[in-house]
Amino acid sequence: MTCNLLGGFVWLSPKLGIQERDRHAENISQLEHEVAESADRLKQALEANSELSEKIAREVVERELAQHDAAEAGCQLGDLKAEMARLVAENANLKKMVEERDEKLSSSADELATIQAAKEEAEAELLRNFEEIEELLKQSFLRAVCQAHVLYGGPSAFGDFDLDHEVYQDRLMLSAEASALAAQEVESTEAGEGECLEGNQG
Repeated sequence: MTCNLLGGFVWLSPKLGIQERDRHAENISQLEHEVAESADRLKQALEANSELSEKIAREVVERELAQHDAAEAGCQLGDLKAEMARLVAENANLKKMVEERDEKLSSSADELATIQAAKEEAEAELLRNFEEIEELLKQSFLRAVCQAHVLYGGPSAFGDFDLDHEVYQDRLMLSAEASALAAQEVESTEAGEGECLEGNQG
């Protein structure tokens, strides 16, 4: 339980904020996976559409050749007309297939856009949660300092506090700098102990 600036008491649970962040991160990962799958399906549909267009082009060339042969072989005109009718029907079917492919491509593009929008919304919500958690931590820290001031006395507990800084050897510095100095001290201590141990063995 911590105090706020108005004297009330609020129970804060940073773990809930972290769980919420993890949940949103997992949602983003799932959305990214769905985007990748949709993009793959869209690529496959585009490839299929390209193959279908090539097939139509080949059919058109074949039909033109058939027309040329019909002009040279009038005795086979009846058979040629039947073949032309078949080609026209097949071309109609191919055109219908192209239209269906286009509809599927459009649907896939819409689905991809929807998933992308959901991903961007989840990322924005995650960013908002990060900001709220950071503000919550700052407020919690200030309340703890306020309580320490009331319980133990000392200078005013109000001022500018920065979660990126900490006190190391009675100095306020960046947390990264303090960690580096602490690591150097540990290395220095271990090196000194090693030299001492070697001296005793000698």
